[in-house]
Amino acid sequence: MMIQEAIINELQYIPEAKLVELYDLIHYFRLGLNSEKQLVDDEVKIDPELCLQTLAKLKQGDFSSFTEIENIEFHIQSLRNEISHESKHLETEIK
Repeated sequence: MMIQEAIINELQYIPEAKLVELYDLIHYFRLGLNSEKQLVDDEVKIDPELCLQTLAKLKQGDFSSFTEIENIEFHIQSLRNEISHESKHLETEIK
């Protein structure tokens, strides 16, 4: 099974209410990768096995290895701001 198929399969076990948060995580992670890829393409490595293990933990409701976030919306907005700031900084460095 390809990694994308495995991820899609895992999605069916994520509660509907958590999918927005998962989407934001994936979306902003990808944007960060795109920024990094412009600078150092060969250094971006993702461990597929670790990703699958993490998704399995999420599916089982095991959040013990994750930091508790009290205000999800505030945290997501903070991440958006951080990524936006870093993207602008990288664009300036590239120019």
